[in-house]
Amino acid sequence: MVSTLIEQIVNGIVTGSVYAIVAVGMTMIFGVLRAINFAHGEYYMLGTFGAWFAIDYLGLSYEASIVVGILSTIVIAYVVGQLVMRRMVGAPAESGVLATLGIALVLQNTVILVFGGGYKFFSGGYIEPVSILGFSLAEQRVLILVVCLLVFIGLELMVTHSRMGKAMRAVSQNVECCEVVGIDVPQVVLRTFILGAALAALSGVLTAPVNVSVYGGMGELITFKTLPIIIMGGLGNVRGTFFAAMILGIAESLVATYVGLQYRDTVGFATLILMLMWRPHGLFSTQARF
Repeated sequence: MVSTLIEQIVNGIVTGSVYAIVAVGMTMIFGVLRAINFAHGEYYMLGTFGAWFAIDYLGLSYEASIVVGILSTIVIAYVVGQLVMRRMVGAPAESGVLATLGIALVLQNTVILVFGGGYKFFSGGYIEPVSILGFSLAEQRVLILVVCLLVFIGLELMVTHSRMGKAMRAVSQNVECCEVVGIDVPQVVLRTFILGAALAALSGVLTAPVNVSVYGGMGELITFKTLPIIIMGGLGNVRGTFFAAMILGIAESLVATYVGLQYRDTVGFATLILMLMWRPHGLFSTQARF
């Protein structure tokens, strides 16, 4: 019983790591734009499809497919950012919701139109098991954990010490003052948006070998999984997002094991409802952005 519990907690941490990499991009975008990107999960899907295409059609290795998946997503995110996201600076929140929902529909249906709506087998990744402290984990799951830690350490260093990070923090605090002192706010929004999309794509290509299959609608569920995370973590709070993702990942793993696998996806939605009723500003401070 104890070993099963510990094993499920470890699995939950791995799942939480996936959610954290995706959600931190969404929460950074909210921090500078004050709008929730409802198309965020589609960049997770695009990264996965980019890697799948590189392996199945181009014959590249999994390592190379990771680069292809992320770069292709960055290109698409750049186009979307230039055409849409830069124009959202100072726009009403309703405009951001409608715009990102429209983008999500366009991206999802374009992929379904090009590649079909069926499930595709993802053949890449590291599936060999390794033993850590008596527990067996696939190498891919260990890689996800390591990358998640590196991502958050890198983000912490970036927002603290780099010019881009300082600009992101400034825009998240006061857009008008940034414009007065000469900071190019639309450019900061664009770069933050591209960074968030790239992180979502990274999460997608890392998770694909664990999920085994990819399909056009996979980004939609990820979007709705990240919503309770960024709300629980405090909108715009990067550190809170990390801990909220771990809490949700562990909760899903325990519910799937001890209650039933069919109830796993309800945990996020139930958490969202409870958070909106009980503590709508989140478990962590919304003032601690970045």
